[in-house]
Amino acid sequence: MSTNSTNQLWQLLRDATIVDLSVTTGPDMPCSPPEGQRMNQYLFNTYTDPRGVFLEYVQIHDDHTGTHIDAPSHFTPSLESGLPHATEFGTVTIEQLDLKQLIGPAVVVDVRSLVEAAPKGTHTHLAESPWISREFLEEWEERNGGFQPGEIVLFRADWSDKYYKPLPEGFEYDRSHPAPSAEAIEFLFDRGVRHIGVDGRGIGAMQDDNTPHWAALGRGMYATENLTNLGKLPTRGAVFIFLPHKFKGATGGMGRAIGLIG
Repeated sequence: MSTNSTNQLWQLLRDATIVDLSVTTGPDMPCSPPEGQRMNQYLFNTYTDPRGVFLEYVQIHDDHTGTHIDAPSHFTPSLESGLPHATEFGTVTIEQLDLKQLIGPAVVVDVRSLVEAAPKGTHTHLAESPWISREFLEEWEERNGGFQPGEIVLFRADWSDKYYKPLPEGFEYDRSHPAPSAEAIEFLFDRGVRHIGVDGRGIGAMQDDNTPHWAALGRGMYATENLTNLGKLPTRGAVFIFLPHKFKGATGGMGRAIGLIG
């Protein structure tokens, strides 16, 4: 890349509006799941000898806490295992993810209407997760144009915006949010989409967590979960970037998700 091209690229990045799409993690925030093992933070050193005059913490969390991405191996066994749902992507862990698949044009699909139409639950916000169906996406395409190869499809339910709060209120951050059906995921895959994201706890439904994960991760697609602020992005016109930590063998990777609007 020439110096002139580099300067032009930097100018575009410098002038872009940056939208933070990541939730804040911490010992008092919802984990994965909120009723499970909380993230912990321990003081390692506080400006004292003999370690030295610096402040440092040790953090412990599972690899599917906060805003994170699922590697294919999370729900996909290797072919060698002989287990059900095994595919050639079963050995793909976080450090092997294709960086180009982590960056792309964002397409925000508003699914709030599914939340509004769904029956309310007694112990959860909704009685069950509304399915984002293939038919829903086909109708969306008629209004907004077809999905294109390389686009990153983000499903906006405003779930984390409403319910991702410090514990104990954060225990209400449940999994009854909308989830893409296997048919919808296959439809997006056929359109050339290789990365999807949700602003809820995961791409799985409360009543069926497995099938959406098998459909997406088994095809080598990536899934970013626990996003937030998707309402600050246009339907089209932003660039999505998510870079997880590069931890050898991890099935999920926490990181910082951002949207760039020119």
